Amino acid sequence: MNNRTATYSFLLGTALLLFMATIMLSTSVLFLFGVSVTAASFWIGLVAALAAMGGMVSVFVSSRRRAWFFSLLAGLLIVSGISYSISANTFDLSFDGQTYHQEAIVKLTNGWNPVHDQPIVKPSGSKEVGEMDNREVLSAFHLWINHYAKGPWMLDAVMYKLTGQIEVSKIFNLLLIASSFFLTLAAIRTAFPEKKGAAIAFALLAAFNPAVITQSTSFYIDGQLGSLVLIICALGYLLYKRYHVWTLLALCATLMLLAQIKFTALGYAGLLGLAILVLFFFYDRRQHIKSMLVWLSVSLVITVGVVGYNPYVTNTLTKGHPFYPLAGKGAVDIMTSNSPHGFKENTSIENLALSLFSKSENIATPNSPTLKVPFTVTLKELAVFYSPDVRVAGFGPLFGGAVIVTCLILAALLLGTNRKKVAPFLWISFALFVTMLINPESWWARYVPQLWLIPLLIALAIWDVQKGFIRHAGKVLIVVLLANMVMVNASHIIGQSGANALVKKQLEEIKASNKTLVVDFHHFNAVKVRLQEAGIPFVEQKLDKGEEVKGFMTTRAVYLLK
Repeated sequence: MNNRTATYSFLLGTALLLFMATIMLSTSVLFLFGVSVTAASFWIGLVAALAAMGGMVSVFVSSRRRAWFFSLLAGLLIVSGISYSISANTFDLSFDGQTYHQEAIVKLTNGWNPVHDQPIVKPSGSKEVGEMDNREVLSAFHLWINHYAKGPWMLDAVMYKLTGQIEVSKIFNLLLIASSFFLTLAAIRTAFPEKKGAAIAFALLAAFNPAVITQSTSFYIDGQLGSLVLIICALGYLLYKRYHVWTLLALCATLMLLAQIKFTALGYAGLLGLAILVLFFFYDRRQHIKSMLVWLSVSLVITVGVVGYNPYVTNTLTKGHPFYPLAGKGAVDIMTSNSPHGFKENTSIENLALSLFSKSENIATPNSPTLKVPFTVTLKELAVFYSPDVRVAGFGPLFGGAVIVTCLILAALLLGTNRKKVAPFLWISFALFVTMLINPESWWARYVPQLWLIPLLIALAIWDVQKGFIRHAGKVLIVVLLANMVMVNASHIIGQSGANALVKKQLEEIKASNKTLVVDFHHFNAVKVRLQEAGIPFVEQKLDKGEEVKGFMTTRAVYLLK
Protein backbone atom coordinates (compact mmCIF):
# COMPACT_ATOMS: atom_id res chain seq x y z
CA MET A 1 0.00 0.00 0.00
CA ASN A 2 1.63 3.16 -1.21
CA ASN A 3 -0.60 5.90 0.22
CA ARG A 4 -1.64 7.01 3.67
CA THR A 5 -5.38 6.59 3.13
CA ALA A 6 -5.01 2.98 1.99
CA THR A 7 -2.66 2.14 4.87
CA TYR A 8 -4.80 3.79 7.56
CA SER A 9 -7.97 2.16 6.21
CA PHE A 10 -6.35 -1.27 6.06
CA LEU A 11 -5.01 -1.08 9.61
CA LEU A 12 -8.29 0.20 11.06
CA GLY A 13 -10.48 -2.29 9.18
CA THR A 14 -8.21 -5.21 10.08
CA ALA A 15 -8.09 -4.24 13.78
CA LEU A 16 -11.90 -4.26 13.91
CA LEU A 17 -11.97 -7.60 12.13
CA LEU A 18 -9.42 -9.29 14.39
CA PHE A 19 -11.22 -7.95 17.47
CA MET A 20 -14.39 -9.82 16.48
CA ALA A 21 -12.58 -12.94 15.31
CA THR A 22 -10.66 -13.24 18.60
CA ILE A 23 -13.85 -12.90 20.66
CA MET A 24 -15.46 -15.70 18.66
CA LEU A 25 -12.39 -17.94 18.75
CA SER A 26 -11.81 -17.51 22.49
CA THR A 27 -15.49 -18.15 23.27
CA SER A 28 -15.44 -21.32 21.15
CA VAL A 29 -12.29 -22.64 22.84
CA LEU A 30 -13.80 -21.96 26.26
CA PHE A 31 -16.94 -23.87 25.22
CA LEU A 32 -14.77 -26.91 24.41
CA PHE A 33 -13.24 -26.71 27.90
CA GLY A 34 -16.68 -26.48 29.52
CA VAL A 35 -16.64 -22.74 30.20
CA SER A 36 -19.78 -20.75 29.37
CA VAL A 37 -19.91 -17.29 27.82
CA THR A 38 -17.83 -14.79 29.78
CA ALA A 39 -17.07 -11.10 29.43
CA ALA A 40 -13.38 -12.05 29.53
CA SER A 41 -13.67 -12.91 25.83
CA PHE A 42 -14.35 -9.23 25.11
CA TRP A 43 -11.15 -8.16 26.87
CA ILE A 44 -9.17 -10.91 25.15
CA GLY A 45 -10.45 -9.63 21.82
CA LEU A 46 -9.64 -6.03 22.70
CA VAL A 47 -6.09 -6.82 23.81
CA ALA A 48 -5.53 -8.93 20.69
CA ALA A 49 -6.82 -6.15 18.44
CA LEU A 50 -4.63 -3.50 20.04
CA ALA A 51 -1.59 -5.78 19.95
CA ALA A 52 -2.26 -6.58 16.30
CA MET A 53 -2.67 -2.89 15.53
CA GLY A 54 0.69 -2.17 17.12
CA GLY A 55 2.30 -5.00 15.19
CA MET A 56 0.83 -3.82 11.89
CA VAL A 57 1.95 -0.24 12.50
CA SER A 58 5.53 -1.47 12.99
CA VAL A 59 5.35 -3.27 9.64
CA PHE A 60 3.37 -0.95 7.40
CA VAL A 61 4.41 2.45 8.79
CA SER A 62 7.99 3.69 8.47
CA SER A 63 7.91 6.86 10.60
CA ARG A 64 5.92 8.55 13.40
CA ARG A 65 4.60 5.19 14.49
CA ARG A 66 3.37 6.39 17.87
CA ALA A 67 1.27 9.12 16.21
CA TRP A 68 -0.10 6.53 13.79
CA PHE A 69 -1.05 4.19 16.63
CA PHE A 70 -2.93 6.86 18.56
CA SER A 71 -4.58 8.08 15.38
CA LEU A 72 -5.82 4.55 14.74
CA LEU A 73 -6.93 4.26 18.37
CA ALA A 74 -8.95 7.45 17.93
CA GLY A 75 -10.53 5.97 14.80
CA LEU A 76 -11.48 2.81 16.69
CA LEU A 77 -13.04 4.86 19.48
CA ILE A 78 -15.06 6.97 17.04
CA VAL A 79 -16.33 3.96 15.08
CA SER A 80 -17.11 2.02 18.26
CA GLY A 81 -18.80 5.01 19.90
CA ILE A 82 -21.08 5.65 16.93
CA SER A 83 -21.91 1.93 16.64
CA TYR A 84 -22.62 1.67 20.37
CA SER A 85 -24.89 4.72 20.34
CA ILE A 86 -26.95 3.48 17.39
CA SER A 87 -27.29 -0.04 18.79
CA ALA A 88 -28.16 1.07 22.33
CA ASN A 89 -30.87 3.46 21.15
CA THR A 90 -32.69 1.20 18.70
CA PHE A 91 -34.89 -1.83 19.24
CA ASP A 92 -34.74 -4.92 17.08
CA LEU A 93 -38.30 -5.02 15.73
CA SER A 94 -37.93 -8.03 13.41
CA PHE A 95 -39.78 -11.32 13.81
CA ASP A 96 -36.75 -13.64 13.87
CA GLY A 97 -34.72 -11.18 15.91
CA GLN A 98 -37.37 -10.93 18.63
CA THR A 99 -37.90 -14.69 18.79
CA TYR A 100 -35.17 -17.30 18.37
CA HIS A 101 -32.18 -14.97 17.81
CA GLN A 102 -32.60 -13.11 21.09
CA GLU A 103 -33.71 -16.26 22.88
CA ALA A 104 -30.46 -17.97 21.83
CA ILE A 105 -28.40 -14.95 22.96
CA VAL A 106 -30.12 -14.92 26.36
CA LYS A 107 -29.59 -18.66 26.88
CA LEU A 108 -25.89 -18.41 25.99
CA THR A 109 -25.49 -15.39 28.27
CA ASN A 110 -27.20 -17.21 31.12
CA GLY A 111 -24.73 -20.09 30.98
CA TRP A 112 -25.93 -22.59 28.37
CA ASN A 113 -22.92 -24.31 26.81
CA PRO A 114 -23.96 -25.77 23.42
CA VAL A 115 -20.98 -28.14 23.37
CA HIS A 116 -21.37 -29.78 26.77
CA ASP A 117 -24.91 -29.05 27.98
CA GLN A 118 -28.08 -30.83 26.97
CA PRO A 119 -29.95 -29.38 23.95
CA ILE A 120 -32.72 -26.87 24.56
CA VAL A 121 -35.99 -28.79 24.95
CA LYS A 122 -39.16 -27.92 23.10
CA PRO A 123 -41.84 -26.00 25.04
CA SER A 124 -44.23 -28.20 26.98
CA GLY A 125 -47.43 -28.91 25.12
CA SER A 126 -46.02 -28.11 21.68
CA LYS A 127 -46.08 -30.60 18.79
CA GLU A 128 -43.13 -32.70 17.73
CA VAL A 129 -41.34 -31.24 14.71
CA GLY A 130 -42.38 -34.16 12.51
CA GLU A 131 -46.05 -33.43 13.22
CA MET A 132 -45.88 -29.71 12.31
CA ASP A 133 -46.98 -28.31 8.98
CA ASN A 134 -44.81 -25.94 6.91
CA ARG A 135 -45.96 -22.85 8.76
CA GLU A 136 -45.97 -24.33 12.25
CA VAL A 137 -42.37 -25.53 11.93
CA LEU A 138 -41.22 -21.92 11.72
CA SER A 139 -42.00 -21.60 15.44
CA ALA A 140 -39.83 -24.61 16.42
CA PHE A 141 -37.30 -22.20 17.88
CA HIS A 142 -35.54 -24.84 19.99
CA LEU A 143 -34.59 -26.61 16.74
CA TRP A 144 -32.80 -23.57 15.34
CA ILE A 145 -31.08 -22.71 18.62
CA ASN A 146 -29.74 -26.24 19.04
CA HIS A 147 -28.57 -26.90 15.49
CA TYR A 148 -27.86 -23.63 13.65
CA ALA A 149 -24.44 -21.98 13.41
CA LYS A 150 -23.78 -19.84 16.47
CA GLY A 151 -21.08 -17.34 15.49
CA PRO A 152 -23.11 -14.10 15.70
CA TRP A 153 -24.87 -15.35 18.84
CA MET A 154 -21.52 -15.89 20.56
CA LEU A 155 -20.42 -12.34 19.79
CA ASP A 156 -23.76 -10.92 20.92
CA ALA A 157 -23.82 -12.98 24.11
CA VAL A 158 -20.35 -11.76 25.10
CA MET A 159 -21.45 -8.15 24.63
CA TYR A 160 -24.72 -8.78 26.52
CA LYS A 161 -22.72 -10.35 29.34
CA LEU A 162 -20.46 -7.29 29.43
CA THR A 163 -23.11 -4.55 29.26
CA GLY A 164 -26.34 -6.10 30.53
CA GLN A 165 -28.14 -4.43 27.59
CA ILE A 166 -29.22 -6.85 24.90
CA GLU A 167 -29.80 -4.23 22.20
CA VAL A 168 -26.17 -3.10 22.49
CA SER A 169 -25.22 -6.56 21.21
CA LYS A 170 -26.28 -5.49 17.70
CA ILE A 171 -23.07 -3.44 17.59
CA PHE A 172 -21.25 -6.14 15.61
CA ASN A 173 -23.45 -5.52 12.56
CA LEU A 174 -22.22 -1.94 12.49
CA LEU A 175 -18.60 -2.80 13.28
CA LEU A 176 -18.54 -5.20 10.33
CA ILE A 177 -20.03 -2.54 8.05
CA ALA A 178 -17.27 -0.17 9.18
CA SER A 179 -14.58 -2.81 8.66
CA SER A 180 -15.91 -3.62 5.18
CA PHE A 181 -15.90 0.08 4.27
CA PHE A 182 -12.32 0.67 5.42
CA LEU A 183 -10.91 -2.47 3.81
CA THR A 184 -12.74 -1.79 0.55
CA LEU A 185 -11.42 1.76 0.58
CA ALA A 186 -7.91 0.39 1.13
CA ALA A 187 -8.27 -1.96 -1.83
CA ILE A 188 -9.64 0.69 -4.20
CA ARG A 189 -7.09 3.30 -3.19
CA THR A 190 -4.38 0.70 -3.78
CA ALA A 191 -5.77 -0.15 -7.21
CA PHE A 192 -6.55 3.44 -8.22
CA PRO A 193 -4.36 5.77 -6.08
CA GLU A 194 -5.36 8.84 -8.07
CA LYS A 195 -9.11 8.44 -7.48
CA LYS A 196 -9.44 9.45 -3.81
CA GLY A 197 -12.93 10.98 -3.80
CA ALA A 198 -14.38 8.38 -6.13
CA ALA A 199 -12.82 5.60 -4.03
CA ILE A 200 -14.60 6.83 -0.90
CA ALA A 201 -17.94 7.02 -2.72
CA PHE A 202 -17.45 3.56 -4.20
CA ALA A 203 -16.49 2.04 -0.83
CA LEU A 204 -19.62 3.54 0.74
CA LEU A 205 -21.73 2.14 -2.08
CA ALA A 206 -20.25 -1.32 -1.56
CA ALA A 207 -20.46 -1.33 2.25
CA PHE A 208 -23.94 0.21 2.43
CA ASN A 209 -25.50 -2.70 0.58
CA PRO A 210 -29.31 -2.43 1.07
CA ALA A 211 -29.47 -6.05 2.28
CA VAL A 212 -26.86 -5.14 4.91
CA ILE A 213 -28.17 -1.76 6.08
CA THR A 214 -31.77 -2.95 6.42
CA GLN A 215 -30.56 -5.55 8.96
CA SER A 216 -28.04 -3.35 10.76
CA THR A 217 -30.24 -2.60 13.79
CA SER A 218 -31.67 -6.10 14.08
CA PHE A 219 -30.33 -9.47 15.16
CA TYR A 220 -30.69 -10.84 11.65
CA ILE A 221 -27.37 -12.31 10.49
CA ASP A 222 -27.44 -12.03 6.69
CA GLY A 223 -26.15 -8.46 6.78
CA GLN A 224 -23.01 -9.72 8.50
CA LEU A 225 -22.66 -12.27 5.73
CA GLY A 226 -22.79 -9.49 3.12
CA SER A 227 -20.15 -7.44 4.94
CA LEU A 228 -17.82 -10.43 5.32
CA VAL A 229 -18.04 -11.39 1.64
CA LEU A 230 -17.13 -7.81 0.72
CA ILE A 231 -14.17 -7.97 3.12
CA ILE A 232 -12.97 -11.20 1.50
CA CYS A 233 -13.04 -9.55 -1.94
CA ALA A 234 -11.05 -6.56 -0.63
CA LEU A 235 -8.49 -8.67 1.25
CA GLY A 236 -8.08 -11.01 -1.72
CA TYR A 237 -7.08 -8.07 -3.89
CA LEU A 238 -4.79 -6.55 -1.24
CA LEU A 239 -3.11 -9.93 -0.76
CA TYR A 240 -2.52 -10.17 -4.49
CA LYS A 241 -0.98 -6.69 -4.63
CA ARG A 242 1.25 -7.28 -1.59
CA TYR A 243 1.46 -10.75 -0.11
CA HIS A 244 1.88 -10.32 3.63
CA VAL A 245 1.20 -12.43 6.69
CA TRP A 246 -1.05 -9.78 8.28
CA THR A 247 -3.30 -9.66 5.22
CA LEU A 248 -3.38 -13.45 5.06
CA LEU A 249 -4.26 -13.64 8.76
CA ALA A 250 -7.10 -11.16 8.21
CA LEU A 251 -8.37 -13.24 5.30
CA CYS A 252 -8.36 -16.45 7.36
CA ALA A 253 -10.15 -14.64 10.21
CA THR A 254 -12.80 -13.40 7.79
CA LEU A 255 -13.39 -16.86 6.33
CA MET A 256 -13.74 -18.20 9.89
CA LEU A 257 -16.28 -15.52 10.81
CA LEU A 258 -18.21 -16.08 7.58
CA ALA A 259 -18.46 -19.85 8.06
CA GLN A 260 -20.12 -19.35 11.46
CA ILE A 261 -22.96 -17.17 10.14
CA LYS A 262 -25.16 -19.94 8.72
CA PHE A 263 -24.94 -23.22 6.82
CA THR A 264 -24.81 -21.69 3.34
CA ALA A 265 -22.08 -19.32 4.52
CA LEU A 266 -19.76 -22.30 5.07
CA GLY A 267 -20.19 -23.11 1.38
CA TYR A 268 -19.64 -19.46 0.47
CA ALA A 269 -16.43 -19.38 2.52
CA GLY A 270 -15.12 -22.54 0.86
CA LEU A 271 -15.88 -21.35 -2.66
CA LEU A 272 -14.42 -17.88 -2.14
CA GLY A 273 -11.27 -19.31 -0.55
CA LEU A 274 -10.93 -21.64 -3.55
CA ALA A 275 -11.52 -18.74 -5.98
CA ILE A 276 -8.68 -16.75 -4.41
CA LEU A 277 -6.38 -19.79 -4.65
CA VAL A 278 -7.22 -20.18 -8.34
CA LEU A 279 -6.62 -16.49 -8.94
CA PHE A 280 -3.18 -16.77 -7.32
CA PHE A 281 -2.40 -19.91 -9.31
CA PHE A 282 -2.85 -18.06 -12.60
CA TYR A 283 -1.72 -14.53 -11.74
CA ASP A 284 0.82 -14.70 -8.91
CA ARG A 285 4.32 -14.99 -10.36
CA ARG A 286 5.89 -15.13 -6.90
CA GLN A 287 4.41 -18.57 -6.25
CA HIS A 288 2.74 -17.91 -2.91
CA ILE A 289 0.06 -20.50 -3.54
CA LYS A 290 1.73 -23.20 -1.41
CA SER A 291 1.91 -20.89 1.58
CA MET A 292 -1.69 -19.83 1.05
CA LEU A 293 -2.82 -23.43 0.81
CA VAL A 294 -1.23 -24.23 4.17
CA TRP A 295 -2.78 -21.17 5.85
CA LEU A 296 -6.23 -21.83 4.43
CA SER A 297 -6.09 -25.52 5.32
CA VAL A 298 -5.22 -24.77 8.95
CA SER A 299 -7.94 -22.11 8.97
CA LEU A 300 -10.47 -24.67 7.70
CA VAL A 301 -9.63 -27.11 10.49
CA ILE A 302 -10.02 -24.39 13.14
CA THR A 303 -13.19 -23.06 11.50
CA VAL A 304 -15.01 -26.39 11.42
CA GLY A 305 -13.34 -28.39 14.19
CA VAL A 306 -13.00 -25.71 16.89
CA VAL A 307 -15.15 -22.64 16.27
CA GLY A 308 -17.77 -24.65 14.40
CA TYR A 309 -17.64 -27.76 16.57
CA ASN A 310 -21.23 -26.93 17.39
CA PRO A 311 -23.05 -27.22 15.03
CA TYR A 312 -21.01 -28.86 12.25
CA VAL A 313 -19.39 -31.67 14.24
CA THR A 314 -22.20 -32.17 16.77
CA ASN A 315 -24.87 -32.21 14.06
CA THR A 316 -22.90 -34.88 12.17
CA LEU A 317 -22.40 -36.99 15.27
CA THR A 318 -25.98 -36.75 16.59
CA LYS A 319 -28.07 -36.27 13.44
CA GLY A 320 -25.91 -37.72 10.67
CA HIS A 321 -25.57 -34.47 8.71
CA PRO A 322 -23.65 -31.24 9.43
CA PHE A 323 -26.51 -29.13 8.06
CA TYR A 324 -29.37 -30.67 10.04
CA PRO A 325 -32.24 -29.67 10.34
CA LEU A 326 -32.22 -28.21 6.81
CA ALA A 327 -30.67 -31.34 5.28
CA GLY A 328 -30.27 -35.02 6.09
CA LYS A 329 -32.70 -37.42 7.70
CA GLY A 330 -35.65 -35.61 9.26
CA ALA A 331 -34.94 -32.35 7.40
CA VAL A 332 -37.67 -29.72 7.75
CA ASP A 333 -39.10 -27.43 5.11
CA ILE A 334 -38.88 -23.76 6.08
CA MET A 335 -39.29 -22.33 2.58
CA THR A 336 -42.72 -23.43 1.29
CA SER A 337 -44.66 -21.07 3.54
CA ASN A 338 -42.05 -18.34 3.06
CA SER A 339 -42.01 -18.42 -0.75
CA PRO A 340 -44.33 -16.60 -3.17
CA HIS A 341 -46.87 -18.71 -5.01
CA GLY A 342 -45.34 -20.91 -7.72
CA PHE A 343 -41.73 -20.56 -6.62
CA LYS A 344 -41.46 -24.14 -5.38
CA GLU A 345 -42.21 -25.40 -8.91
CA ASN A 346 -39.70 -23.11 -10.68
CA THR A 347 -35.95 -23.46 -11.06
CA SER A 348 -33.76 -21.27 -8.85
CA ILE A 349 -32.68 -19.20 -11.88
CA GLU A 350 -36.32 -18.58 -12.86
CA ASN A 351 -37.14 -17.44 -9.34
CA LEU A 352 -34.10 -15.18 -9.24
CA ALA A 353 -35.12 -13.54 -12.52
CA LEU A 354 -38.72 -13.12 -11.32
CA SER A 355 -37.55 -11.51 -8.11
CA LEU A 356 -35.09 -9.14 -9.80
CA PHE A 357 -37.58 -7.80 -12.33
CA SER A 358 -40.69 -7.59 -10.14
CA LYS A 359 -42.03 -4.94 -7.77
CA SER A 360 -40.39 -4.87 -4.36
CA GLU A 361 -42.85 -6.68 -2.08
CA ASN A 362 -42.66 -8.64 1.15
CA ILE A 363 -45.01 -11.42 0.08
CA ALA A 364 -45.32 -15.16 0.50
CA THR A 365 -47.74 -17.82 -0.70
CA PRO A 366 -50.55 -17.52 -1.84
CA ASN A 367 -49.40 -14.19 -3.34
CA SER A 368 -47.35 -14.01 -6.54
CA PRO A 369 -44.74 -11.42 -7.61
CA THR A 370 -45.74 -8.65 -10.02
CA LEU A 371 -43.42 -7.96 -12.96
CA LYS A 372 -42.74 -4.29 -13.69
CA VAL A 373 -40.99 -1.99 -16.13
CA PRO A 374 -37.28 -1.66 -15.16
CA PHE A 375 -36.06 1.68 -13.74
CA THR A 376 -39.51 2.53 -12.36
CA VAL A 377 -40.30 3.00 -8.68
CA THR A 378 -43.34 3.75 -6.52
CA LEU A 379 -43.73 4.93 -2.93
CA LYS A 380 -45.47 1.64 -2.13
CA GLU A 381 -42.34 -0.25 -3.14
CA LEU A 382 -40.13 1.91 -0.96
CA ALA A 383 -42.46 1.55 2.02
CA VAL A 384 -41.84 -2.22 2.24
CA PHE A 385 -38.19 -1.61 3.09
CA TYR A 386 -39.21 -0.82 6.64
CA SER A 387 -38.70 -4.60 6.96
CA PRO A 388 -35.21 -6.14 7.24
CA ASP A 389 -36.00 -9.08 4.94
CA VAL A 390 -38.02 -7.98 1.90
CA ARG A 391 -38.59 -11.12 -0.13
CA VAL A 392 -39.20 -10.07 -3.75
CA ALA A 393 -36.79 -7.54 -5.34
CA GLY A 394 -35.16 -7.15 -1.95
CA PHE A 395 -32.18 -5.16 -3.23
CA GLY A 396 -34.42 -2.27 -4.22
CA PRO A 397 -36.80 -1.16 -6.98
CA LEU A 398 -34.01 -0.01 -9.34
CA PHE A 399 -31.74 -3.02 -8.95
CA GLY A 400 -33.36 -4.94 -11.79
CA GLY A 401 -32.50 -2.06 -14.12
CA ALA A 402 -28.93 -2.09 -12.77
CA VAL A 403 -28.68 -5.79 -13.63
CA ILE A 404 -29.66 -5.02 -17.24
CA VAL A 405 -26.93 -2.35 -17.54
CA THR A 406 -24.44 -4.75 -15.92
CA CYS A 407 -25.20 -7.44 -18.51
CA LEU A 408 -24.67 -4.93 -21.35
CA ILE A 409 -21.30 -3.86 -19.91
CA LEU A 410 -20.28 -7.48 -19.35
CA ALA A 411 -21.09 -8.36 -22.97
CA ALA A 412 -19.03 -5.38 -24.17
CA LEU A 413 -16.10 -6.44 -21.99
CA LEU A 414 -16.15 -10.01 -23.23
CA LEU A 415 -16.31 -8.89 -26.84
CA GLY A 416 -13.78 -6.05 -26.46
CA THR A 417 -10.00 -5.81 -26.21
CA ASN A 418 -9.76 -5.31 -22.43
CA ARG A 419 -10.57 -8.89 -21.45
CA LYS A 420 -7.12 -9.67 -20.05
CA LYS A 421 -6.92 -6.47 -18.05
CA VAL A 422 -10.29 -6.94 -16.36
CA ALA A 423 -10.03 -10.73 -15.99
CA PRO A 424 -9.46 -10.68 -12.16
CA PHE A 425 -12.62 -8.58 -11.65
CA LEU A 426 -14.60 -10.91 -13.91
CA TRP A 427 -13.23 -13.96 -12.10
CA ILE A 428 -14.28 -12.72 -8.66
CA SER A 429 -17.69 -11.71 -10.08
CA PHE A 430 -18.08 -15.22 -11.49
CA ALA A 431 -17.08 -16.73 -8.13
CA LEU A 432 -19.72 -14.62 -6.37
CA PHE A 433 -22.30 -15.74 -8.91
CA VAL A 434 -21.40 -19.38 -8.26
CA THR A 435 -21.89 -18.86 -4.52
CA MET A 436 -25.40 -17.69 -5.36
CA LEU A 437 -26.11 -20.74 -7.51
CA ILE A 438 -25.42 -23.15 -4.65
CA ASN A 439 -28.27 -21.50 -2.75
CA PRO A 440 -31.58 -22.67 -4.23
CA GLU A 441 -33.32 -19.69 -2.63
CA SER A 442 -31.17 -17.01 -4.28
CA TRP A 443 -34.34 -15.05 -5.17
CA TRP A 444 -34.50 -13.81 -1.57
CA ALA A 445 -32.03 -10.93 -1.27
CA ARG A 446 -31.04 -11.56 2.33
CA TYR A 447 -29.85 -15.07 1.45
CA VAL A 448 -27.45 -13.78 -1.23
CA PRO A 449 -26.36 -10.24 -0.21
CA GLN A 450 -23.21 -10.76 -2.32
CA LEU A 451 -25.29 -10.23 -5.48
CA TRP A 452 -25.10 -6.48 -4.78
CA LEU A 453 -21.33 -6.63 -5.31
CA ILE A 454 -21.35 -8.08 -8.83
CA PRO A 455 -22.52 -4.90 -10.63
CA LEU A 456 -20.07 -2.91 -8.52
CA LEU A 457 -17.15 -5.16 -9.52
CA ILE A 458 -18.11 -4.84 -13.18
CA ALA A 459 -18.28 -1.06 -12.81
CA LEU A 460 -14.89 -1.08 -11.07
CA ALA A 461 -13.39 -3.14 -13.88
CA ILE A 462 -13.98 -0.35 -16.41
CA TRP A 463 -12.64 2.58 -14.39
CA ASP A 464 -9.58 2.71 -16.61
CA VAL A 465 -11.60 2.74 -19.82
CA GLN A 466 -11.41 6.38 -20.91
CA LYS A 467 -14.04 6.68 -23.63
CA GLY A 468 -16.82 5.02 -25.60
CA PHE A 469 -20.11 3.33 -24.79
CA ILE A 470 -18.69 1.18 -22.03
CA ARG A 471 -17.41 4.20 -20.07
CA HIS A 472 -20.79 5.97 -20.18
CA ALA A 473 -22.62 2.76 -19.33
CA GLY A 474 -20.44 2.40 -16.24
CA LYS A 475 -21.38 5.90 -15.09
CA VAL A 476 -25.08 5.10 -15.61
CA LEU A 477 -24.69 1.90 -13.60
CA ILE A 478 -23.09 3.71 -10.65
CA VAL A 479 -25.78 6.42 -10.68
CA VAL A 480 -28.58 3.83 -10.73
CA LEU A 481 -27.02 1.83 -7.89
CA LEU A 482 -26.41 4.96 -5.84
CA ALA A 483 -30.00 6.19 -6.29
CA ASN A 484 -31.31 2.74 -5.39
CA MET A 485 -29.13 2.53 -2.28
CA VAL A 486 -30.13 5.98 -1.04
CA MET A 487 -33.87 5.36 -1.56
CA VAL A 488 -33.92 1.94 0.09
CA ASN A 489 -31.70 2.81 3.05
CA ALA A 490 -33.48 6.12 3.68
CA SER A 491 -36.88 4.39 3.57
CA HIS A 492 -35.68 1.79 6.06
CA ILE A 493 -34.16 4.33 8.44
CA ILE A 494 -37.27 6.54 8.37
CA GLY A 495 -39.58 3.56 8.90
CA GLN A 496 -37.53 2.09 11.72
CA SER A 497 -37.18 5.48 13.42
CA GLY A 498 -40.94 5.91 13.46
CA ALA A 499 -41.53 2.39 14.76
CA ASN A 500 -38.87 2.78 17.46
CA ALA A 501 -40.48 6.00 18.62
CA LEU A 502 -43.83 4.22 18.97
CA VAL A 503 -42.27 1.35 20.94
CA LYS A 504 -40.56 3.79 23.33
CA LYS A 505 -43.81 5.70 23.77
CA GLN A 506 -45.70 2.48 24.53
CA LEU A 507 -43.16 1.47 27.17
CA GLU A 508 -43.34 4.92 28.77
CA GLU A 509 -47.14 4.79 28.90
CA ILE A 510 -47.12 1.34 30.49
CA LYS A 511 -44.56 2.42 33.08
CA ALA A 512 -46.46 5.61 33.87
CA SER A 513 -49.78 3.78 34.33
CA ASN A 514 -48.75 2.37 37.75
CA LYS A 515 -50.99 -0.61 37.04
CA THR A 516 -50.18 -4.31 37.17
CA LEU A 517 -48.93 -5.46 33.78
CA VAL A 518 -50.11 -8.92 32.75
CA VAL A 519 -48.34 -10.29 29.65
CA ASP A 520 -48.77 -13.24 27.30
CA PHE A 521 -45.51 -13.29 25.32
CA HIS A 522 -46.51 -15.76 22.57
CA HIS A 523 -42.86 -16.81 21.98
CA PHE A 524 -41.66 -13.18 21.79
CA ASN A 525 -39.33 -13.44 24.76
CA ALA A 526 -37.48 -10.34 23.54
CA VAL A 527 -40.37 -8.36 25.02
CA LYS A 528 -39.62 -9.93 28.41
CA VAL A 529 -36.02 -8.69 28.23
CA ARG A 530 -37.21 -5.26 27.05
CA LEU A 531 -39.55 -4.92 30.02
CA GLN A 532 -36.88 -6.05 32.47
CA GLU A 533 -34.34 -3.57 31.15
CA ALA A 534 -36.96 -0.79 31.26
CA GLY A 535 -37.65 -1.57 34.92
CA ILE A 536 -41.30 -2.52 34.28
CA PRO A 537 -42.57 -5.35 36.54
CA PHE A 538 -44.96 -7.83 34.96
CA VAL A 539 -46.97 -10.99 35.56
CA GLU A 540 -46.80 -13.65 32.86
CA GLN A 541 -49.98 -15.58 32.11
CA LYS A 542 -52.13 -16.70 29.19
CA LEU A 543 -54.56 -14.05 27.99
CA ASP A 544 -57.69 -14.37 25.90
CA LYS A 545 -58.10 -11.68 23.28
CA GLY A 546 -60.66 -9.16 24.36
CA GLU A 547 -61.41 -5.47 24.22
CA GLU A 548 -58.91 -4.60 26.96
CA VAL A 549 -56.06 -6.74 25.63
CA LYS A 550 -53.47 -4.77 23.69
CA GLY A 551 -50.53 -5.84 21.57
CA PHE A 552 -46.89 -4.87 21.94
CA MET A 553 -45.67 -3.04 18.87
CA THR A 554 -44.23 -5.26 16.08
CA THR A 555 -44.79 -8.48 18.07
CA ARG A 556 -47.50 -11.05 18.76
CA ALA A 557 -47.17 -10.54 22.50
CA VAL A 558 -50.26 -9.09 24.20
CA TYR A 559 -50.81 -7.43 27.56
CA LEU A 560 -53.44 -6.25 29.99
CA LEU A 561 -53.20 -3.44 32.54
CA LYS A 562 -55.12 -4.13 35.74
